[in-house]
Amino acid sequence: MSRVTKILIILCIFTGLGAIDIDQTDTEADFPMAIKVLRKRKYPGGDFLIEKKLSNGTNYSQFKVSYLSEGLKIYGLLTVPTSPKPEKGYPAILFVHGYIPPKKYTTTGSYPTYQAALAQRGFITFKPDLRGHGNSEGEAVSAHYSEKYVVDIMYAISYLKNFREADPKRLGYWGHSNGGETGLRVLVISSDIKAASFWAGVVGSYKDMLETYNNKIRFLKNGDNPLVAKYGLPGKNNEFWNRLDPYSFLNDISAPVQLHHGTADKSVPIELSIHLKEELQKLNKKVEYYEYTGDDHNISRNSDIAWQRTITFFKNELK
Repeated sequence: MSRVTKILIILCIFTGLGAIDIDQTDTEADFPMAIKVLRKRKYPGGDFLIEKKLSNGTNYSQFKVSYLSEGLKIYGLLTVPTSPKPEKGYPAILFVHGYIPPKKYTTTGSYPTYQAALAQRGFITFKPDLRGHGNSEGEAVSAHYSEKYVVDIMYAISYLKNFREADPKRLGYWGHSNGGETGLRVLVISSDIKAASFWAGVVGSYKDMLETYNNKIRFLKNGDNPLVAKYGLPGKNNEFWNRLDPYSFLNDISAPVQLHHGTADKSVPIELSIHLKEELQKLNKKVEYYEYTGDDHNISRNSDIAWQRTITFFKNELK
């Protein structure tokens, strides 16, 4: 409760004015998307339930597994190296997909070569099928207006830390597009992730996404934004948006960050990655930035070099 509200309540008590309408911003402090609220939540983990053993990859085993997030059964693809296990366990990468129409998404059919690129290099990888995707329970939501995918990821981190084959102190995060947006939130909520690589991430501030570059973001139009409709744009209600915006908490990031973006990306403007790079540099955070001239949202023309850089980054940071 703000100091102003407390004064108003005291005045009402002494003047006999009765009940008043408390300013809207006081309840916004408990908004479920607020970073401080997400930090306070508990995300208990357990053991992955192996639903199905899949055929092996070149040098790794594959399993369709499930875990619980807010009581919902969430599925995902887990890979485990077949090489001798290190004394403290394998380093592990949480692999978070970008937007795919939920009804078209499948556990093994979405991002298979991307996940394999990491699985083949000696990392455990886990790609959760976020709620409403594939066979995962729950309803698909918008990563921009809801905290639910971040919650699913936080539970996945707890399960991955508990996985007997993984080294809980060597966890990385790879995210594409919306997976970058959720990843940036995870980095300011939790210190469990020790290195994060974002490809074409939706990693701008709310002002970037809703005002400065909104005309370049086809999937994020303010006319369809329930938060803008209720609270206004960041330029008009900075107090509210700062509570939700990871940019207000960038100084709390402890993990090195790697950014990849194509200059011809028509889905997510490169300016979002540039802005995050600049802000992290101002705070003396460890950040790598790679720009791919003429490349698209999937960095398809330069995927080989992008993967080389990503794998080297994880190997160096998750020693």
